[in-house]
Amino acid sequence: MPVIPVRGDEKWELLRKIVDKLETREAKKALAKYKITPVNKAVKMLKVIVMAMFFELETSYAVNEVNKRYELRKFLRIEEEIKLKSVYSFMSEFESEQFIKFVFSILNINSKRRGNKTSLLILDWTDISLDLNPFRRRDMKNKPYKWGYSTKGFFLGMKMMILIDYKTLTPLFFHVYPANVHESRIYPLILELLKRRKLIRFGDAIIIEGFYAYKNYLIGIRYGVVPLIIPKKNFRFNRLEGLISYPLFIFNSKNVEKEKKRYRKLVRKLFEGLKLNLKSLRAIVEDVIKLGKEAYGMRDLHCYDYEPVKKRCSLSVLLTGITFKLGFREKKVIQRLSEW
Repeated sequence: MPVIPVRGDEKWELLRKIVDKLETREAKKALAKYKITPVNKAVKMLKVIVMAMFFELETSYAVNEVNKRYELRKFLRIEEEIKLKSVYSFMSEFESEQFIKFVFSILNINSKRRGNKTSLLILDWTDISLDLNPFRRRDMKNKPYKWGYSTKGFFLGMKMMILIDYKTLTPLFFHVYPANVHESRIYPLILELLKRRKLIRFGDAIIIEGFYAYKNYLIGIRYGVVPLIIPKKNFRFNRLEGLISYPLFIFNSKNVEKEKKRYRKLVRKLFEGLKLNLKSLRAIVEDVIKLGKEAYGMRDLHCYDYEPVKKRCSLSVLLTGITFKLGFREKKVIQRLSEW
């Protein structure tokens, strides 16, 4: 199908706003800061790549359409033709961490949180299925992709953990890891990464599903957060209460009683939160993940290593984050965007 901009079409209008965002001074400063240069060339390449992801097109086909159609170049504000080799070279020239830092800089994730107000966050994971023949016999001993299992069944690829702010739906963090690693095993690593990057602070509540184990509640408390891990039917409050104790490191603090009071308050919030309908609160994250996967080019990726997969994930997170920052946060709107 030809790629022709349609004035008044909602999807094209959304893409126009995303393209405008990439051309802002803020975006160009972020590109320069993380050494994704030359800046003007980087903006041009990102426009083409984002458009391809937005409409789930092969990069080669998107480049061909841009070169063939004047109205498309006018929409993207690209004056000259694009070389496919230049696009591939741009994506391979920079490390994934540069893209990730650029994306979260645009989404203002690096800005310091003010005041003492705590946040409600959602931590979830999703499968990243690669475009590989699942029926072919493979020696995956030294391969980054593995066999994994999700609610849809077995898949061949990787997994991505993502942290989302419940109020704004803005993605705050993501981490790509092997598909054959269970979420409960990576849970302490994720909390350590979040604490190191100052994305969580004392008193924050995190809604989590799939990490159910009594010890995981204790790990969350140790990191100073309220781990609202959705309990199973056989969950017993009295058993968890009997396991909870003060972390040993608080006894090295100058005011031990004050620290004890803080942790007692944390535990009280945990038991109050576990009585809420956490599944209904968490439901929105499924729509957020679906938007990133279904609408923004994260299905059956033609990438077979961590670096290119993380770059695609970062750009999908960018598209998702900008969409929410533009005000598209209602559940019905997100679902409609996912089905476009």
